[in-house]
Amino acid sequence: MKRLFLFLFGMLLFANFGFSQHITDETSKSYYDEAKSKLKEVYSFVEVNTFSETGDQQIIGTKMKKHGPYFYYYENGKLKIQGNYKNDKKHLTWTYYEETGKVVKVEEYRDGEMISSK
Repeated sequence: MKRLFLFLFGMLLFANFGFSQHITDETSKSYYDEAKSKLKEVYSFVEVNTFSETGDQQIIGTKMKKHGPYFYYYENGKLKIQGNYKNDKKHLTWTYYEETGKVVKVEEYRDGEMISSK
């Protein structure tokens, strides 16, 4: 009986409030200049929709979260940072470079928490 109650309570909770994620086919880019000739940043993102509490599938809010490969460049076009995001948090390997291309630092993340740095 207790399991049935918990199951029904959980179903009620999810019926009243939910999330949906949709990974877009596009990447976002930013530039150092208005002519868009000097690339600054490239990343993918996930669109997270929040639905109404009534369960009628009406979207009441949308938030964009970085999700996937991330690249940040020096103004001269050389790679400065290469990493990965998972739901707006650093995830997996992040590599930092000098303008010469030499690796300065390598960090490992799991869901936003740094687990190692070299």
